[in-house]
Amino acid sequence: MTAAGLMAMMAYSVGLVAFFTIIFLVLYVLKSIGLMTMAANKGIENAWLAWIPVTDLYIAGSILGEMDVFGNRLDNLGLWLPVVMIGCCVLATIPFIGMIFSLAMMLFFLLFAYNLFNLYSPEQATLYTILSIFGLWAIFVFILRNNQPVSDSNLQV
Repeated sequence: MTAAGLMAMMAYSVGLVAFFTIIFLVLYVLKSIGLMTMAANKGIENAWLAWIPVTDLYIAGSILGEMDVFGNRLDNLGLWLPVVMIGCCVLATIPFIGMIFSLAMMLFFLLFAYNLFNLYSPEQATLYTILSIFGLWAIFVFILRNNQPVSDSNLQV
């Protein structure tokens, strides 16, 4: 390979890393603003924790509060969400069975996302959840940040 070819490959690599870093930062800011606004609107103390990784899971879980997981009610989701997500990330490193934990974490997150979107926009919850699989969760949290939670009496079962 020539020196010019090597330099072109390095420039391309740096450009690609810069592009994905910018995308990551934009999504991070949108998610943090969305969660912080939702938490502040619900009266959750220390809503600024939405800017700190891992504690943003606490804030997201606190916004929803509780959810039903296959017939089991999880109260205090502010503590459960970080524990489940971090625990599954650690357990996902185990060869072979790690894939099961990865799938379990993804399923748990999708259930959480659906319940959160259903709380703020019942008519769009399924669409937002499906599109969240493609990394758009932060955008939808930002979009819904100023919506008022739908009360249980308004939910159609």
